[in-house]
Amino acid sequence: MQSLTIKNTGSTARDFCFLERNLLSHLKLALLFSILSSSLILHARLVPESGDQTNGSNLSTPLSGLEFAASVLAIVGGLWEYFNGYRDLLDMRAFLAGTKPHLAVMVAIVAVILVTCVILLTDHQL
Repeated sequence: MQSLTIKNTGSTARDFCFLERNLLSHLKLALLFSILSSSLILHARLVPESGDQTNGSNLSTPLSGLEFAASVLAIVGGLWEYFNGYRDLLDMRAFLAGTKPHLAVMVAIVAVILVTCVILLTDHQL
């Protein structure tokens, strides 16, 4: 199999580094969401210190699932943007304009962040 080389003309190397940095940012966001998901699910399973028989809020498990889904969504959005940008880089097309599916994914992730903030601020048992 022959390796694919692209001539470094103009800003090709910088554009490729941009694609990789963007993908790594999405992976970092997914890692943060998975850590938040894990902390919420573990808090739901811990024995309370005050002697109560409740295991925290009823919202911690669904919120944990929402955080995990956002984590997967961030990875999918990052991979989508990376492969579309890489294909545009190979075809020598401009790719700095955001795609609509990626924007929709990021809007959904922002909505999850806002919902999580509101729930964590209002529910004192989490």
